[in-house]
Amino acid sequence: MKPSRLSLRNRLLLTVLLPVALLLAALVSASIVRGERMTERAIAERGLAIVSFLAPAAEYGVISGSSDIIDNVLGALRSQGDVAAAVLYDRDGGLLAQRGEPRILDVAQVRRTGAAVSLSEGLGRKGFAAPVRSMALVVDELNTSPGQEPEGVAPVGWVYVEIDIGGHEAERRMAQSLTIGMAFLTLFITTILALRLANSVGEPVARLAQAVRRMAAGELDVQVPDTTGGEELRALERGFNSMARSIANAHKNLQSRIDEATEQLAHQALHDPLTGLPNRRAFERALEETVAASRRAGDRGALCFVDLDHFKYVNDSAGHAAGDALLRAVADIFRQRLRGEDFVCRIGGDEFALILRGCAREDARRVAEGMCKAIADLRFEWGGREFRIGASIGFVMIDGRVTTVAEVLREADHACYSVKRDGRGQVAEYSVLAAGGA
Repeated sequence: MKPSRLSLRNRLLLTVLLPVALLLAALVSASIVRGERMTERAIAERGLAIVSFLAPAAEYGVISGSSDIIDNVLGALRSQGDVAAAVLYDRDGGLLAQRGEPRILDVAQVRRTGAAVSLSEGLGRKGFAAPVRSMALVVDELNTSPGQEPEGVAPVGWVYVEIDIGGHEAERRMAQSLTIGMAFLTLFITTILALRLANSVGEPVARLAQAVRRMAAGELDVQVPDTTGGEELRALERGFNSMARSIANAHKNLQSRIDEATEQLAHQALHDPLTGLPNRRAFERALEETVAASRRAGDRGALCFVDLDHFKYVNDSAGHAAGDALLRAVADIFRQRLRGEDFVCRIGGDEFALILRGCAREDARRVAEGMCKAIADLRFEWGGREFRIGASIGFVMIDGRVTTVAEVLREADHACYSVKRDGRGQVAEYSVLAAGGA
């Protein structure tokens, strides 16, 4: 039957229902496609962020072979519910630690990775891998020639993580079901309202079509004015606006969660999880900036290496928990006594580094001696026992005399070594003459 032979009522129904059905189909399709892409992107970003955090966090454990440190690194994943399995390998591909049972692991593929990458997907999981590289910061004078620059080294291990994508897929399916349900509800309401439409139907439907095209193009917060003369069309426009706001809010909430997780992982990648202080990666960046400022603008500063004395005795006799608590107590001393513009970090084990900015030689020595005394005065109690430790501090001035980070590190390390050699619990500044005679 030709449309011209239909009654006016049926022609109005055809005129309204056909475009609305097509619009809703386009909206649902666009929402489904966008949801799939966002889910895939979210899984990829999360997996890459996790292995990018784990690789530097596991570096010290892989190099030292400490099972406790490695277990602590993998244990940090317990709070990540979607991490189904995590594996840590050494430089030869040997298994160091494993959490969970990987399903799609290809060890050869993991060992070929040179950066954080996503790997295969299957059995409800997606794999990610990243190399663990050694980022040497302290230059040992016995193994490094004067003036030698740090060189890049091959990976010392690999970290592999499998993300359970079931939860992400369930959220995507739920969002799709909600969108389809809302579409059917809107279509039902539109069918009822179409019975009362008249000559004013054309313009409101055109506005709705334009809004849907804008949403399909990615403008999720689009709205249409609800000023139509007929009450029925106003209800349809309000329903569309409510649906568009729901979709836009859902997208914003999901993006906000992704941004928050990414920011948290980025913070963890630059901070020591035990003490909360910046880690070696953050220290390297800060030191490069300080040395560059001394060359460019003549800024003065100092680098102090702090090595705790008798820490190993506390750690061995009272346990690792006591050692961890002692490190946190020392970190609190640094926070309380340093200025806001100074920088303190834990570079590994019982070693800390201080960057004193805008500091003269006398002030640097005074600060270092104050730190040394504060640590010596610390009375650490654990399990009914009292422990006393000390600190050996070597410092070097950053005043344009040295022009590379490697030189500053070498001289600070030499100064700290000389304190340890001469009896510990003291402060020493790097001396060119003393170093030459050593």
